[in-house]
Formats: sequence, C-alpha cells, structure tokens
Amino acid sequence: MTTVYQPLVSLQRPVIIDPQVANFEGQRFLLRCIPGDYLKLDEAQQLCQHLRTLFTTQGAQVDVQVQQGGMVGGDEEGEARPDLIIDLRARLLHEDNSTLLWILSGLTLTLVPAITESSFSQDVTIRDSSGFLLASDNLQGRFVRYSGFSVWAVNGVLDLLVRSEAEKLGGDRASRDFSRDFYGQLSQLAFNAHMRSVVMRGFEPEPPSSTK
Repeated sequence: MTTVYQPLVSLQRPVIIDPQVANFEGQRFLLRCIPGDYLKLDEAQQLCQHLRTLFTTQGAQVDVQVQQGGMVGGDEEGEARPDLIIDLRARLLHEDNSTLLWILSGLTLTLVPAITESSFSQDVTIRDSSGFLLASDNLQGRFVRYSGFSVWAVNGVLDLLVRSEAEKLGGDRASRDFSRDFYGQLSQLAFNAHMRSVVMRGFEPEPPSSTK
C-alpha cells in the first residue's frame, strides 16, 4: 500500500516560527484533545502526548486532558491557571472507497490498484484562562491510499533509483509529512494567540493605587 498526503486548507501556509526553539518559555498550556467519530480515544490520547512533547520542547509547561465517556480526564490542572487552553477536534469531511475498484483489483491480482481517499479537518480553538477566544482555525488535508502490488513495486523502484529523499512515497512518509505541517501550523497558531494575549493585557486598565 502506498499513501499520499495532500495538504489542503491552512496546512499549506508558510510557518514563520521555529518549533525547535523556546517560543513559549514560562507559559502554561492546557491541551484538550476531544475524541469523536474520526479520532478514537486512544488516538486522542496519543495526539495529546505528541503535542505535549511539541510544546514542552518550545519551553511551555503542558497539562493534558482527554474526554472519556462525557467526562474530561487526564492530568490535574493544579492551582495555576493556564495561559492558553488549546482544544482539538478531528472531523472526517469526505471518504471515497469504491467497491468496484476493489473487485477489479482482485480480478487483476492487484495490477489495477484499489484507491481509498479521505479528507479530514483538525479544528483548533485557543482561549485564555478566562475563556476569551484568541485564535481558531480548521486545518484540512487529504490522504489517498493506493492498494496493489503494481503501485507498491513501481513506487519502490522510483524511490530507490529516481526520487530524492524528500520526494519518496514509501514507508511512513505521508504520516511524517502531515506531522510536520500540522505541528508547524499549530505552533504558529499558538504563538499568534500568545502574542494577541500579550497585546490585550497591555490595554487592561491598571488597578487603582491605594491612598493613605
């Protein structure tokens, strides 16, 4: 099987910040990964753990919550209020899995590949500790899976002899390409939300000074 990843809405935008430096030093994040029809409970837990590593690398202190049976479970928030609350929900937008192609693929001993296509959205909202919305986005992409010996063999030869490392389609290339785009866009979105929060705090009225 060969999987091709195609970035769609928002995932193809350039990322300005470097996710490998301390963009969020001293910040406290609360990550809430919410399972659904497209994102199962174990996948939501795995996603939140990967994102915890992403933001911890950038200097943030990260707490995690994953919804379980209508309740939210995970790490305890403690007494400190988070600077940013990041909610993530995944949705399946479209899926195409032709039965006719699978039958034709079986009749030709997979010389004709079966093709499965799915488009998805990662919905992200970022709020401050008071619940004020700082940023939101829908990161959409598509995975196209080709199942068949002919596709696997042709791509294997091209990966070995023709394509550069960045152009190869074999292995977990699609997953790694999506992770690169998704982590970069989410880091940029969190950074934009953080800067908006800083600017908004600058406009807050100063507390009245006490007089003797």
